Amino acid sequence: MATLLELFDNKELISTIPSQPGVYIIRSSQGEILYVGKAKNLKNRLRSYLKPAGLDIFKLSMLQEAKSVEIIVVESELEALLLESNLIKEHRPPYNVVLKDDKSYPYLRITLSEKFPRVMIARRIKNSRDFYFGPFTPVESLKQLIKLIKGTYPIAQKNDKSCQGAKSACIYYQMGKCSAPCVGYIQKEQYMEMIDEIKSLLSNPRPLKAKLSKQLMECIESENFEEAIKIRDKLKAIELLEKGQSVSEIASDFSDVIAFARKDIVACVYIVNIRFSNIVGNRSFFFYDSAMDSESIESFILQYYSSGQVIPDEIITEGLPDKKALQGALESLGKRVKITQPERGKKLKLLELARKNAQTALDVHTQNIKNNLEIFQLLRDVLQMEKTPFVIDIADISHISFQQVVGGVVRYSLNGFEKDFYRRYQLEERYEKDAMREMMLRHKRLLLKGYKKLPDVIVVDGGNIQINAVKTVFPNTPVIGIAKLKENGKAIRSLGEVKDTVYINTKKSSVDERLLHFLQKLRDEAHRFAVGYHRKKRQMYVLSSVLDRIEFLGEKRKKALLEHFGSIEAIKEAPLEQLIKVPGISYKIAAAIKEALNQNN
Repeated sequence: MATLLELFDNKELISTIPSQPGVYIIRSSQGEILYVGKAKNLKNRLRSYLKPAGLDIFKLSMLQEAKSVEIIVVESELEALLLESNLIKEHRPPYNVVLKDDKSYPYLRITLSEKFPRVMIARRIKNSRDFYFGPFTPVESLKQLIKLIKGTYPIAQKNDKSCQGAKSACIYYQMGKCSAPCVGYIQKEQYMEMIDEIKSLLSNPRPLKAKLSKQLMECIESENFEEAIKIRDKLKAIELLEKGQSVSEIASDFSDVIAFARKDIVACVYIVNIRFSNIVGNRSFFFYDSAMDSESIESFILQYYSSGQVIPDEIITEGLPDKKALQGALESLGKRVKITQPERGKKLKLLELARKNAQTALDVHTQNIKNNLEIFQLLRDVLQMEKTPFVIDIADISHISFQQVVGGVVRYSLNGFEKDFYRRYQLEERYEKDAMREMMLRHKRLLLKGYKKLPDVIVVDGGNIQINAVKTVFPNTPVIGIAKLKENGKAIRSLGEVKDTVYINTKKSSVDERLLHFLQKLRDEAHRFAVGYHRKKRQMYVLSSVLDRIEFLGEKRKKALLEHFGSIEAIKEAPLEQLIKVPGISYKIAAAIKEALNQNN
């Protein structure tokens, strides 16, 4: 059962915390979850947070926002590790290392969840009942492997739904590419034997290769050339798997190598996938302002494999003083795995190779984000912040004479504008201050409800009125206003050369050209997003009003039109022949609708 303590305001509460294994959740004064951690001894771990001298810069930054801690006592360190992993995946706290892949990678998937399993390419591991093998890079080698498997084994080419109720075999059977299990031309047991052989080919091809080589010789000696050709094709599939960048001298058959690199505030985790003594894939993850200590490494590895990745026989890594709990947690996912931290020999060489690649990937990534990182650090200095901000939310309100008031919030991070975080709001309030407050209150609730990171900095299109409205919702977050220059009472949108007025927390401020242009870029994107929404809403309002003014078009006919076409825009684009198909819409009424809508182009 969870217990909430305001430990950071009252350090004496440390005496009430038990010396047992458990999970602790550090929260801000606004209730935002900042960090989730696990400990063998909760009291000792939390006591370390009360001694800032022993903490790294990332934990010190977190303590600037920390208000309370929630503790959950469990029976063992293994339980604590599993609970921590689940809470991190659910809440995605800003100070944890939260798994976010830099790209998707192709896997070979055997759909064991289907009655008659198939072989295909998958970009994401979704169904835990299926068999995944990979990842593969490049994808061409995987396509070649799947083509060879399908050409060698007559397995189903279509899914269960397509095959259900079939009365005769499809064209794939006639082409010799499917054994037609859907119509009973092969028994389920025999079909699954083929699937098991494909799995064996992927998981451990050497015994199968030896067996097939022996069968091939027997077929040649008995002059059974038709069967020999089939066996030869199976051996080709194994040879394809064994080709590639050989690392056989490393003596590692089925393993993942995980290495780490850091440069300033950016960390990289680099994973090398080794299958049958070949490097078949690699991937990298990047984290900002996060400590890659043993706790973070342990958390990352568990998150990575619990997200559905194929668990290898061995994980070669570094930085884990105690690996027993992690091995137990991975075993709870369904497979025993050996964690090796080599100090010498061939596996150390492989780890060093992964470290070198981690550093290279980090150098490339930091070069790509160099300009943004510099501008974020400049923003930190201007705002006199303890840590570099990494998330900026930009807000704008749009209306005409305080009618049809809408708003938009866009997000900018080190990687640029994040479209997944763009949000639009239709607002009840009419005036700027009230509308801005309403939008930011709803935006904050939405972020907290979805366990999304709250912004480090907020930028608004406007001045002190808008800033004060945001401050009522985000009192501890720096707010920047950028107000358009006005001439004769009319605002002029900048094109870069116009000197907009910048306000920092309600104070008029002077910033250099680079930062000004950056803020203008943010403001203009938020303005574009909000105005686009306003135009759409206004167009819908005008068109809806036009329909209201058409004779003989009452609520019943309007409803029938909208149910048939889905939107007023679709009604506008539909030809007369389509309109008159709607019940109650005559040719005369349809012509009146087209005329009225075309007048409002």
